[in-house]
Order: sequence, then C-alpha cells, then structure tokens
Amino acid sequence: MIGGHVTIVSEGCQRIFTKKCLHVIKGCMKLVNKLKNLPDSPGVYLMKNAKHKVIYVGKAKNLRHRVRSYFHRERGGRAYVEYLVRHVEDIDFVLTETEKEALILENNLIKQFKPKFNINLRDDKTFISIKLEVNAKFPSPKVVRQIENDGAMYFGPYASAKAVRETLRYIHDIVPIRKCRDTVFKKRMKPCLYYQIHKCLGPCCGLVDEVVYRELIDQVVLILKGKQDDLVKVLKQQMLEESKALRYEKAAKIRDRILAIEETVEKQKIHSMTFVDRDVFGYYLAGNEVWIEVMFIRSGNMEDIASYHFSVNHNAIEEIFRSFLNQFYSQTRFVPAEIIIPVESADSKLLEEWLTERKGKKIVVINPKRGDKVRLIEMAQKNAENAYRVSQTHGGDLALTLMTLKETLYLKQIPERIECFDISNISGKQAVGSMVTFEQGKPAKSRYKKFKIKTVGQIDDYAMMHEVLIRRYKRAVEEKDLPNLIIVDGGKGQMGVALKVFDELAIDNVDLVALAKGKKESSGLGEKAGEQIFVPHRPDPIVLAPSSPELLLLDKIRDEAHRFAVAYHRKLRRKEYYTSPLDEIPGIGIVRKKKLIRCFGSIEGIRSATIEQLVEIGKLPAKCATEIYQFFHKTEALIAKDTNQYE
Repeated sequence: MIGGHVTIVSEGCQRIFTKKCLHVIKGCMKLVNKLKNLPDSPGVYLMKNAKHKVIYVGKAKNLRHRVRSYFHRERGGRAYVEYLVRHVEDIDFVLTETEKEALILENNLIKQFKPKFNINLRDDKTFISIKLEVNAKFPSPKVVRQIENDGAMYFGPYASAKAVRETLRYIHDIVPIRKCRDTVFKKRMKPCLYYQIHKCLGPCCGLVDEVVYRELIDQVVLILKGKQDDLVKVLKQQMLEESKALRYEKAAKIRDRILAIEETVEKQKIHSMTFVDRDVFGYYLAGNEVWIEVMFIRSGNMEDIASYHFSVNHNAIEEIFRSFLNQFYSQTRFVPAEIIIPVESADSKLLEEWLTERKGKKIVVINPKRGDKVRLIEMAQKNAENAYRVSQTHGGDLALTLMTLKETLYLKQIPERIECFDISNISGKQAVGSMVTFEQGKPAKSRYKKFKIKTVGQIDDYAMMHEVLIRRYKRAVEEKDLPNLIIVDGGKGQMGVALKVFDELAIDNVDLVALAKGKKESSGLGEKAGEQIFVPHRPDPIVLAPSSPELLLLDKIRDEAHRFAVAYHRKLRRKEYYTSPLDEIPGIGIVRKKKLIRCFGSIEGIRSATIEQLVEIGKLPAKCATEIYQFFHKTEALIAKDTNQYE
C-alpha cells in the first residue's frame, strides 16, 4: 500500500435501478452507503466478478466522482462501461495520498491480478539493450535484456535482435575494438584474425595500451548516443594530425572510417526534424483487436520499431492508450525527452510529472495537431495498420491451425500460448533444460528460459525434466502466469513426469501433450519416422498427417526447444573447455596465468619447470612458485600412487 489506507467493501449483491443510477446493488445497503460516501480523494478501485476475481483495476484523482460515474446512466460516451458493470459484483478501494501514487499502484495491481478488462502489458525481457562496462579495463559492447545498477552504460531500447546485430556490426566496422567474449579474452594468448585484418588492436595480448583503447570506447559511446556528427569531428581532427605527421596510411584509414559513418548517418536520418529523443506511438483498431506501434527516434535517427497486439473487451482507444502508456513507461528505463501520442490522454500531465521525477529532467507528452510531429504519428499509424494487414495475411492460417489443434488433440482451450521443454546432455554432463514459448503460433523469444540442472548428477532425463518443470511452474503458479498448453519431448515417460508435476503443484487448467518419434514409415521420398502425440488419459497416441499444418507447427516448436537446449549445452561445454589446471591454484589470477604461459609456452612447460625456473623465468614470488610446483607434482604423485595399487 502506498501512503494511504484501505477501505474494502465485500458483499454479494444484485443490481436494481434508481433515479440517479442505472446500476446499484440490491440488498446491500452497506455498499450503497459506501458508494454514496466515498471520499473526494485519490485512490485505486478493484472491480470483482461473482467469483471474487479482479476483472478491472482503475485509478482516480477523485474516487467519489470516478467510481460513482460507472453506475450513472450518463457515462460521457464510454460505451464499454455498460459491458463492464454487467460483470461487477464487488468493489475494493485503496486510498492513496496523491494521484501519482495511485498511478503507480494501479500499474502494480494490473501486473499482479492481470484483470480481464485491462490492457495487460507483460513485464518481461521485451527490450534488448547494449551494455558497455566503461569502468572495465578493455570493455566490449554486450547484448543484454536486463538493466542493472552496476555502473555500466546501457543503450537502447532495441525491440529486435536484428537491430542490435546491425548496430554492433556497424560499430565493429568503424571502431577497432575487441569482439571476443570475456571468457575468451581472458584466456587468449595470441591475437586473433580480427587483429590481422586491422579490425581489433589486440588488447588481449597487450598490443594496445589502455589510454588508446579508452579513446576508442569514447567513440563507441558517441555512436551509441547517436552523436555520429561529433565523432566525425573528432576523427577529422585525428586525420589532420596524422597527415601533418606524414603518417598517410593511418590518415587514409581514418578517412575511410569517416566516409562509412557519413554514409550510414545519411541513410538513417529523418530529415527536417530536430535531434531530440522521441518515442512516437501509433495504433490501428479492428473490432476488439488493437495494434500499437512505437517508433524509437534517438538524435534524429530511427533506431527501431516495437509492435504490440492486444485483444480488448472494448474499443475506447483513449482508455486503451491511457493504460498502455502508464504500463509501458513503468516497465522501461529508456524514457526520451518527448513522447508523441495520437490521442488525447487524461493522464498526460500526470505521466509527465511522474517521468520527469524519475528521469530528473523535463519530459513532455504531446498530442500534436499539425507539423512534422503529426507526420511522425501518421508514419507510426501506417506501421500499425501494416502490422494488422500482415497478421491477417499470415496470422489467419495460424489461428485456424491453433483452432484445429484444439479439436484434434482434445484440448480444453485454444493453445494461444504454448511452452515446450527439452533436455540436453552428454552422458549426464553439463545437463541443461530449455523452455521455448510460442504465442499465437509464433516464437516469443523474450519468454524463452534455460535451466542448468542442479539436483541430478547421473543420466536420468526424467529426473531432469521433473526439476525443470518444478522450477518453472512453482513460480508461474504463484504469479498466475501459466500457458494454455505445455509440450514435453519424450513420449509417455516424460508425460508421466509432467502429470506428476501437475499434481504436486495443483495445476488443473493447462493442457499437456508429449511428442515422440514413432516407427519409420515408407513413402515415395524414402523412410520417415512418424510423429506420435500422447495426450493424458488416452491409451493410444494421436498420429497426424506428415504434411498437416498442425504437425508442422508442433515439429517447429519441438525443434526450436531442441535447438535452444543444444545451444546452451554447447555454451557450457565451451566454458569448461577454456578452464585450466592453473585455475585451481589459489593466488593465480588471469594476468599471472597469461604471463606464465607466455614464459613457458604451455601448461606442460609450467608443469616441467623447477621452483627456481618459476622464480627466475616466470618472475614469481618464491611462495607462489612453490605452490605451483607442489600442485603439479602432488597431483602426479597421487596418480602414481593410484596406479601402483593396481600393479
């Protein structure tokens, strides 16, 4: 609760008509009196249905006026209200000190209860950021989905991995900084190919000092901030200095970098606009479906576009946008100086005040009527309409496929959200699990999850699947974040594991299927394994036609889960590969390890060295040299002892 107190009205009631109100509650005078005597103060109200489930959350500057307006015959044109109040059986109230506190609380309660009549903007890893650890010695840009308060600089937002890849490719083409991962960078002993082709200065091997590399990182920051013009000025000055010093080859390389930057900037620039950071919103409404597009403009450049699609229980676009904007900016740290919206919002000034306080600088929310900003909105509106057209062209078939799956697999509901699990390991080592999510038949990569197996040490795929499912759904049950359908790869055995988890966690409103390869069948194209689909409480598997859209979709989901699991498994194996026996010796860090290998050539060279050689050649303290020598020779002695036991 935020700075207020709670007044709760909880009575089962029915509606009657009065002179002033269309909907009041019969046989419940206590509630009628509460409605009559609501305070003229800000707060949040929660409307519930007959099952006491929260179906709508709203906030008000004046609770008395706002809540009573739902029950008045005149509703100011809000046609959706009549449909809403038909389902209302109960109302709870939370009073707050200010309307801004009510706004924050409203967002939190929508996230908690996921009401049917609210837009629910999922709080997940939607946006991708580029992270630059500017305080590190030789940093490199990283792609991340979560922003932490760790002193690093974050740039974004990017709605797609493609946009991030293009940005990083552009940076590495322009600025010769390292591309390798931190794990590789720390263990590399000689420069890679990028050094040979002049795309990296070789910080891994000490071929560039920290001051020069820091200048390159400053250039990267200018690019990520959209200040390429400032970078061009810096590079032109450097080119001039190199020319004066008669270093024409270096000057030519800088010139090529300048030309590449200017060419890219010319392609990205939105002409006749100032260099203010902006988010521009557009929408397209079709029946009870709404598509919202957000254009992220940074320093005059179109950085990326994000798309959102919602099914709504009303078509009051002002209310839809009010709720969407409040949730959108409660979930992102990327807030520009200007927010341009296509409709008037009653919360514009409140949103400005809240975001200005968060950012520590002035934020404005604008609904323009003329000029360049209107043209930007028109562009966003066209993008939203195009998203709708594409969904009708490609999404119609997927919608039909999902409906057919429901009938064919005897599901309780249309599988609008599907989660699929797979296990990957080699002889029980580096065992991992993966979960991929498909929404409306399409991958929702922001919802993908990976699990490193913690409790199973031997080869036991069933136990591993049990651990993964428990870890995933124990929290999902608490947060009411369950899918429509769960798919496990592994046939009846894994289905039994999943059913056990369903029983342990009291999950009863989610469908389950298990996939397994059947016997190979001959066809004109040779032999192909038929896919068997197991459904709970049905003794025989369901077999779909090999070319049916339903089976193709299931195969696509299962293959994506397998790909994601294998990718994570390989990542862990690579990490294990790069480990060294020296990592087990206390006091031997990255720098000293590199120095030793450079001096002795290999681990075998270090193993063969005497204590004196470690001190003289490796420049080690006597204590450290003794520990290294004893580590290797103690290990050899133990191996020899074990060998002698069996001779």
